Amino acid sequence: MPAVTTSSERRRSVRNRTLIGGKVIFNQRQSTLDCTVRNLSEDGALLVFPDSVALPELFELYFPLKRESRMVRSRWRDAERIGVSFAAAAKQDDAPVPLDLMRRLRQLERENAALKARIVELTEGA
Repeated sequence: MPAVTTSSERRRSVRNRTLIGGKVIFNQRQSTLDCTVRNLSEDGALLVFPDSVALPELFELYFPLKRESRMVRSRWRDAERIGVSFAAAAKQDDAPVPLDLMRRLRQLERENAALKARIVELTEGA
């Protein structure tokens, strides 16, 4: 039987019902809130919170099971529910880091440790 669509439906893609945990990250990654993702599509999702929450218009939504983050934009709010649309492509947690960046990071960590040791040496000698 074909799916029935109504003129009030404004979504570009069909949302699938879900019951998965999510984490909202905002305030320059200083604040997090747990939520339940009740439906999901290529374009957006419905988030449910235990209580009414105040969130910025743009925030990060993390899916722990998928180890994936998406930037989302709030489209509507209704008490404990928020409808969001995805603002950017998915970002995987476990993406490989280029070897040259890892080498540079290690070098900078060594330099940082040496500078900290030098500061301690100079301040204790004063």
